Amino acid sequence: MTTKSDFSAEEWKHLLQAPGAAGIYIMMSDPNFLVGNMKEALAVSSSILNKGKEDNGELLTFLLAEFNDKEMVKQARLEYEKKDVASIKKIALDSLKQAAEILQDKTADEEAQEVKTWLYDVSVKAAEAAKEGGFLGFGGTRVSEKEKAALQEIATVLNVTV
Repeated sequence: MTTKSDFSAEEWKHLLQAPGAAGIYIMMSDPNFLVGNMKEALAVSSSILNKGKEDNGELLTFLLAEFNDKEMVKQARLEYEKKDVASIKKIALDSLKQAAEILQDKTADEEAQEVKTWLYDVSVKAAEAAKEGGFLGFGGTRVSEKEKAALQEIATVLNVTV
């Protein structure tokens, strides 16, 4: 059983940033209009809130509980020096890599897999939240080719089977 006390403050911050990083990586892989990006961001938030209502392992339960604390939510935000898409994508993917490494190094395989699978699910929900392409909501596809590629990159980084 792994708890928050098993991690340094910096490691815990990386774990808190990971769900947002998963969503941001998807959003930046195929930027959408404001409404589409808002739907994708809401899907990330919903994934956090809804997962917290389920029966989860202890580590994931501890992690999800942190999102009820406003101060912890502030810590969970990724910071960007540059505001261009490529830089944001790199920071988000690097954040996911760090979280995956921390989980691998500090937790039992089962706990690590549960959290990494959840992080992947967060990215899938973000990708499916808004149609890409089309016009005014008509046409388009649920998950674009760029988002499918981003999902595969996230799966690889997290070492999850899709």
